[in-house]
Amino acid sequence: MGTFKSIRGKMLFGFSTVVILIVLLGVYIVYTLNHSNNLTKAVLDKELPLLIIDEQLSLDMANQLAASRGFILTGDDSFKELFNSYTEKSENRQSSLKKLGGTQESINLFERTVEWRNFVTEQVFAEYERGNEEEALRNVMSMTDEARSLMSSYEEAAKNRENFIIDLEKNMLANGKTTLLIVTGVIVLVILLSIATAIITANSISRPLRIVMNRMKLITSGDLSSEPMETHLKDEIGQLIASTNEMSASTRHLLDEINHVAETVSTQSEELTQSANEVKAGTAQIAITMEDLANGTESQADNATILSSSMETFVAKVMEANENGMHVQKSSTSVLEMTNQGSELMTSSSKQMAVIDQIVHDAVVKVEGLDQHTQEISELVSVIQDIAGQTNLLALNAAIEAARAGEHGKGFAVVADEVRKLAEQSSSSVTNITDIVNRIQNESRTVTDSLQDGYKEVEEGTSQIKQTGETFDKISTAVTEMANRIRSIAEDLNDISANGQEMRSSIEEIAAITEQSAAGVEETSASSEQASSSMEEVANNSNDLAKLAEELNLLMQRFKL
Repeated sequence: MGTFKSIRGKMLFGFSTVVILIVLLGVYIVYTLNHSNNLTKAVLDKELPLLIIDEQLSLDMANQLAASRGFILTGDDSFKELFNSYTEKSENRQSSLKKLGGTQESINLFERTVEWRNFVTEQVFAEYERGNEEEALRNVMSMTDEARSLMSSYEEAAKNRENFIIDLEKNMLANGKTTLLIVTGVIVLVILLSIATAIITANSISRPLRIVMNRMKLITSGDLSSEPMETHLKDEIGQLIASTNEMSASTRHLLDEINHVAETVSTQSEELTQSANEVKAGTAQIAITMEDLANGTESQADNATILSSSMETFVAKVMEANENGMHVQKSSTSVLEMTNQGSELMTSSSKQMAVIDQIVHDAVVKVEGLDQHTQEISELVSVIQDIAGQTNLLALNAAIEAARAGEHGKGFAVVADEVRKLAEQSSSSVTNITDIVNRIQNESRTVTDSLQDGYKEVEEGTSQIKQTGETFDKISTAVTEMANRIRSIAEDLNDISANGQEMRSSIEEIAAITEQSAAGVEETSASSEQASSSMEEVANNSNDLAKLAEELNLLMQRFKL
């Protein structure tokens, strides 16, 4: 609200509002034109070329279909060359489509076109050249529906692109109309606001000035009886009205005082003559008193000198204490820094202990898993041992049967003996494996127990480090508080030192002033003698003053209060 407390502020506010509206209008116009330009550029640089490419791709598709049919019907290679020519054009247009940022739908459509062309080349042209004209003709008929679907898709894409361009054109026209309405409205608003600002500003200046001018005419004529002018303005005009009221009130008060003084001077001039005679007698007594005072001031000057010396010693002691306080403050700061470093190290150690805790926990889990796997191996070994026993039993049965068979069973007896040996070896190996697995299980249990103990120790170490970190935090807080108190003491000592120096300077000034006072007392004693003679002249001048007071009363009668 401070902006409206001056005429300059009001005018700047009004003109600034108009300028801001104009600037906003300009920004809006530039934004709208830029937006329209971007839409136009998008249509010309992207949408319109994409529309043309879609239509050309549809036309290329129709020409390729016609060329493939012509080749099958006539066998003329020029139709095949024409097909390849349109294929090359279609591929070039597809490259342009990708550069312009075609949609995924357009890319998929072109991939279908490539598949269709490959089908024509491999299934139609190739079959025809191999002499399978009927097969080639059937393939042409089967690909016709796909070709028509592709042409329809290209035409539909072109139609959608055309509708999109038409919608953009409609939006541009609608935006243009909206912009025109907004610009017209803002221009009218700016004109109305400018006129209103000019009228309000002119009235706020001219009306109060006419009131002040009429009041000044009355004051000039000597009429000070009017009531103070009322105003709610806080600007320069309001200050002028307030100053005029103050001047009128001050002038009225001054004239009242002058009138009162004139009457008082007339009354007291007679009293002054009588008082002058009394003062003449009193000055003699003052001269005697001044002599005694001079003696006292000399003694006071000596005492001030002694006090100044004592204050100098006191200031030196305080400065020494201040220096010691600064050293203590630096030491406390160093302790605080070391405490903070210790706290940070404890935090880092706590994090490392947490990592170790997790590693040990993972090791316990893995060793327990290893123990479980060894148990599974034991079960498998037991199964293998059972199988080996059964195999050995079967080998014995086979040997018995071979012995019964006589000569015919000798070969079978040899095989049964080898099987028995293998079964015994398997049983022996299984026994060894079982021993190894048992040792592994025992070792894994021992490791698990050790890791469990280590895990508990790590947890206890983590807890202790955490407690130590909390203790460091408390120590850091206490040291910080101590450092703050030491800093406060150092600042207080510094203030005491400064105050002591000021006191020493003040005492030295007092000593000097006391010496000057002694000299002044002597001068006053001499002046009192001169005052005695001057009182005679005052008595004479008081009569002249009474005459001047009567003349002043006659002049005051001209003013109307």
